[in-house]
Amino acid sequence: MTVCLAVVAAVGSAGPAAAAGTATTGHRAIIDVLGSHGASGQARQHALLAYWTPERIGRALANESGEDGDGMGPHPSPEQAKAAPVEGPHSTAVGKIFFEHANGAPDACTGTVINSHSEVLVLTAAHCLHDGPKLDWTKNQVFYPGFHDGVMPYGGFTAWNVATSPAWSSGSKPDYEHDYGMLVVNDNASGETPLDAAGGYTIAPDMRTGEQVSLIGYSGPPYDGNHQEFCQDLVEPTPPPLNMWQVECENMRPGSSGGPWLLDYDYDTGTGYIGGLNSINDTGKFMASPRFDQDMASFYAMMEEIGDTRP
Repeated sequence: MTVCLAVVAAVGSAGPAAAAGTATTGHRAIIDVLGSHGASGQARQHALLAYWTPERIGRALANESGEDGDGMGPHPSPEQAKAAPVEGPHSTAVGKIFFEHANGAPDACTGTVINSHSEVLVLTAAHCLHDGPKLDWTKNQVFYPGFHDGVMPYGGFTAWNVATSPAWSSGSKPDYEHDYGMLVVNDNASGETPLDAAGGYTIAPDMRTGEQVSLIGYSGPPYDGNHQEFCQDLVEPTPPPLNMWQVECENMRPGSSGGPWLLDYDYDTGTGYIGGLNSINDTGKFMASPRFDQDMASFYAMMEEIGDTRP
């Protein structure tokens, strides 16, 4: 599978996630925008929301090529025509995560609200939050559930804390078998948690070979990144040496990273359970997901503890 990660400058330090006993896993989310330095928490959130103007969002959508760290490849040629959206039902709990790499390059991924006790957890791929071992955390993350054609029906949820699996951020090389992470987000401007505002999905145990799974993600080039793409296929193991799941979903491209793999998905109601997420692909044909095993269960339990400490 072809992947591409950019080298970026190191910034930031450990924060609340380290206090939970996993110093290499996460830290307080970085807000590094004009008007945020020395400001109160609420003022910093307002500054970050104002920072993501339509123009800056447009630049992030244009960068969804994998070059700045989406980690999925391949890179469409400039001559490649825009692809028509392959849409299914629109999920309100799935949304767009806009962020910047440490070098300031804007980018975007897909995130999903988790039906968690804390109500403030958003699942995504680890490579959307951290550029890999010996590199650094991304910054200025905002999550917009239900994002569609530039419309943010539930407002923006700024990141308070971000974390990845320890295997992703502390290993000697990117570990896509543990390519999962979460954001702990602040409430929106109306004082709602993401779960209250948009609903969410419960994380299910590890999938089984042959199960039907439904994928949702905001694919960038050759797609426009403004729509939720949809794909269904049967799960199968990846070829060794990778120990992951894979499906054949050609429309899950860079930008769809972190999008959910939904089991028992009901097309009419949009209900289901998260059994995986978009991680990496091989030239745009097969998409792979980490296995949601005991390591994932331990990580999720830790994130629930961190979420419950959010002010």
